[in-house]
Amino acid sequence: MKIGVITSAYPEYEDDPHGIFVHRLMREIVKQGHEVKVLAPFAGGKTKFNLEGVDVERFNYFYPRRFQRLAGRSGMIDNVKEGFLVKLQVISFLFFNIVYSLRKFRDMDIVHVQWPIPNGLGALFLKKIYGIPYINTIHGEEVYLSKRYHTIFALKWIVNNAKKTITNSSATRDSCLEAGLDEYNIQIIPFGVDTDFFKPLKLPKNEDMFQILSVGYLIERKGFEYLIRAMKEVLKKHKNARLKIVGSGPLENKLKNMIIKLELQNEVEIIKNVSDEELLRLYNSSDLFVLPSITDSQGNTEGLGVVLLEAMASGLPVIGSNVGGIKDIIVDNETGLLFQEKNSQEIVDKIIFTIENKSKMNKLAENGLNFVEENFNWEIVAESYQDCYKSVLH
Repeated sequence: MKIGVITSAYPEYEDDPHGIFVHRLMREIVKQGHEVKVLAPFAGGKTKFNLEGVDVERFNYFYPRRFQRLAGRSGMIDNVKEGFLVKLQVISFLFFNIVYSLRKFRDMDIVHVQWPIPNGLGALFLKKIYGIPYINTIHGEEVYLSKRYHTIFALKWIVNNAKKTITNSSATRDSCLEAGLDEYNIQIIPFGVDTDFFKPLKLPKNEDMFQILSVGYLIERKGFEYLIRAMKEVLKKHKNARLKIVGSGPLENKLKNMIIKLELQNEVEIIKNVSDEELLRLYNSSDLFVLPSITDSQGNTEGLGVVLLEAMASGLPVIGSNVGGIKDIIVDNETGLLFQEKNSQEIVDKIIFTIENKSKMNKLAENGLNFVEENFNWEIVAESYQDCYKSVLH
C-alpha cells in the first residue's frame, strides 16, 4: 500500500520532538511493509530526507523563503500571532499545500491527513480530481481554532469528504461532536508509545530526595505555572522535594522568572529538550511524574498526553489534571491520580500523598505500566490504523 501523509509537523532527526508522534506511527506502518511518503511545510533544515524508512519532503509556502514563519517549530497557533506577514502566510500555505499535494501524491493509494485544519485541502483536491480517498487524524487544536475563528464550516467540509476521521482521545471526539461533525464517521485511535524503548530500568535513585518530573512544550495549556506554585507549599512539609521541567517554548522566561520570584532556584529547574535516551534516564531516576495541563484562554487543552504514556511505560507513578485526553490514560486511583485543573492546592495535596504513600503509588505505577503495554503500544496502534486504511480501500 502506498500511503501519502500530509502534516504540518514532522521531525527531521530521530530525537527531534517536532511532530515526533506522527513519525513514530508512520515508522510502524513502514515496518508492516507499506510505502510511506510525507509532505510537510519547510521549517528549517533539510528539504528531502529519509527518516527510518519514511520518505519526507518539505515544501516552501512563502517567498522569499527566509521570511517563512508560519510553520516554525513553535507551532502555527503561536506563530500566527507574530504579525500581518505571518497571517498572510496562512493564505499562501493553503495554496501551496494544494499545489504540492497534487504534484506529489497523485499515485498514492490513500492519503492520511494530520490536522485537517490547515492540512486537509490538498487531500480534498486529490479526492475530487484523482479519486484518491483520504482519512484525517484530529488532534484537538483544529476544533478549538475552528470555533475561535468561525471556520467550523471548513472543518466540516474536509471531514465530511473523508472516508474516515480519527481522533486521539474520547475528549477530542466529544469536542468534534459538539462542533457538529458526523459521529458515524469518527473513530478513536490514540497515539502510542514505544514500549521496547520506554521501559523500567534499574537505575540508582537518591534516597534523600523526592524527584518530581514534568515534560512538555512551555505554553499556557501545559499549566506549568500551577505546578511551580504548588512546589512552594510542598516544600514547607517535605524539604527534600525537587522538580525538573523538561521543555522549551514561548513561556520559558516567564516561568523562570516565576521560579526566581518564589525563591525556588535551588528546588525547581527547567531543562531544555533532551534526547530520548536522556529522557528515559530522567523517567527512571524520578519518583513521580506530573502533567498539570489546563484548558487555556483560547479553549484549547491536552489532546492526549503522550509524555504520560512514556512515564508510565517507564514504570513511573503519575498524577495529572482531569482535562482532555489525560482522562483516557489516568484512571483515577487505578493507573494514577487526577486533580482539578488550575488548582495548585490540589496538586500540593496529591504530591504530598504520593510522598507519604509509597506502597500505594508503587501499585498505581504497576497498573499504569500494564495498562500502557496493553493499550498504547505503537504496534497495536499501527495495526488499528492499518485496519482503517484497508477498510477505506475495500
